[in-house]
Amino acid sequence: MIVCKNCGHQNEDNDTFCGSCGKFLEWTGERVAVAQPEPEPAPPPPPPTPEPTHVGLMDRVKHAVGIEEVAAQPQPAPPVQPAPTPVAQAPASAPVPPATPLRTVPFTSAAPPAPSAATPWTPPPATSTPLAPAVPSREPVLAGVGAPAVVPTPSGAARDDEPISRRPTSVAPAVARPRPAARSLEAPTRRHPGDLICGQCGEGNDPVRHFCRRCGNTLDEALVVSLPWYRRFFNRVFRVREREAGWRPKRVGAPNVMGGVWRIIRLALFAVLIVAVLAFALIQPFRAGVINRVTNTVAPLRIQLLPHYDAIHPTGASASTATAGHLPTLAVDHYLNTYWAASANDPKPYLKVLFATPVDLATIGFDSGASGTAPADAFAVQPRPKAVHIVCSDGTTKELTLKDEDPTIAKNAQFYTLDAKQVTYVEIFIESTYLPAGAAPSSVAISEVEFKTKD
Repeated sequence: MIVCKNCGHQNEDNDTFCGSCGKFLEWTGERVAVAQPEPEPAPPPPPPTPEPTHVGLMDRVKHAVGIEEVAAQPQPAPPVQPAPTPVAQAPASAPVPPATPLRTVPFTSAAPPAPSAATPWTPPPATSTPLAPAVPSREPVLAGVGAPAVVPTPSGAARDDEPISRRPTSVAPAVARPRPAARSLEAPTRRHPGDLICGQCGEGNDPVRHFCRRCGNTLDEALVVSLPWYRRFFNRVFRVREREAGWRPKRVGAPNVMGGVWRIIRLALFAVLIVAVLAFALIQPFRAGVINRVTNTVAPLRIQLLPHYDAIHPTGASASTATAGHLPTLAVDHYLNTYWAASANDPKPYLKVLFATPVDLATIGFDSGASGTAPADAFAVQPRPKAVHIVCSDGTTKELTLKDEDPTIAKNAQFYTLDAKQVTYVEIFIESTYLPAGAAPSSVAISEVEFKTKD
């Protein structure tokens, strides 16, 4: 754990910047080791019990008389003489007093008390510090043998252990800080749900942090790692909703029965949906029935809203009358430079179009008038249909009024709605025509009749 000295925030061991104040932890952080409980020390072994020494009769008699022999003890090593302590030299002018003679101690023949047989006798330790000769000095000598003399110092001189005095300044001295070692930024190491993604280095941070743990950038505009859609869905359906601190229910009184019922209904619908998906994926007859049912339901709606029109080509045609070179089949040959023309003496001409198989018709189109390169084949020379009565094989009828438009100029046929089912033929009766200015070489002329189906 790294504790920031600036704000006291506790950071992880691998954090580079403080999560609360954003300071560089190598300068302001202090690594703190988590205290581990120390193991209890093992109890010391009990001291060995000394065995009792057996004393015989002769030993007791010798001890009573006082002639007990002392066992030879090993002689101690000679003491090490320490180096003589330097003594301050007296001034040359000071007189040297005569040396003080050493006192002699008279020898006594009294012997020390004899030790008991149970406890061995140990000689007293020799004095390791020799007596130093007294040296006169102007300063008093400290108590004790061999103590160094104190040398007086001048009043204006500074001692070695005292700091050097200096005048106060208004600018604090600069403290040289060690330059941190260069750090190489590695790839982001963590991306957990709910983490704040740093916009500078892409590192994931805990939601409680204010600065990036890797580069120290502010996390005010950081993005939050979101859960996948399926995890959010399952959490919303199955997990108990977590309330914020201080939340209170809005309704006080009887329990919310409808809320519990609605929750049960949602769970039941979800279970039915899961079963249906599994059955559709694993059971072939069920899947085929579902596809057919959906197709039969959606296809009519799609045809009504977004229809697709396809051309239908008739297989033959017949008419009440026809002029030479302009037979009824030329009205369904898909060419605009040919046309069907009825005889001039036919007051009510009609055209019958045939289909090989029953078809559903959605529209019918007309290219009126004659078309060709000859003067007699001009659009303004031949009569054009105006009022038309249409009869289909299924009994559908339609009354139309066509426009007097030249197909070579309009470029498109005149289409009209015709809703007929399972049609094998269509009869077109000409009720009236647009007459030309001069004499009419025929009663009516039609370049092309077109049909389309809707799917």
